[in-house]
Amino acid sequence: MKNNFINKIDNAIISQISEGDYSSYDSILIEQGYDLDLIESQSQKSFKKQAFILKGMMNKQKDMILLEKASNLLREAIEKNIDKPISYLKGLITNNQFQVQYRNLENLDIEEIKEIIKDQNLIELLEELENDKK
Repeated sequence: MKNNFINKIDNAIISQISEGDYSSYDSILIEQGYDLDLIESQSQKSFKKQAFILKGMMNKQKDMILLEKASNLLREAIEKNIDKPISYLKGLITNNQFQVQYRNLENLDIEEIKEIIKDQNLIELLEELENDKK
């Protein structure tokens, strides 16, 4: 009987909260000695933290998509022997520690191209490659 009564109270509180009536829930918390301002502050911090983490994950996925696209465009440029993207890639190779590793561009696979261009501004690179295609 006691558990049934407690369950009814819990269900009533939950239904009021889900309908947007927080005042009854707030009054119960205040009666129990909780600091609503502290709870609000902690929930805001938690929300901001989760939003920041989510934004970081989304940016990482976006960067991976851009890296994949740029790598494919460079691979196509190598296969079609288009001068400007090839010279850009050669410039990256000579400016980085990749000088000895990647002498023959024709032998580069997608993963090696990704390794070479991963620290570059991918948006600018993609714009250049797409302009060269036109």
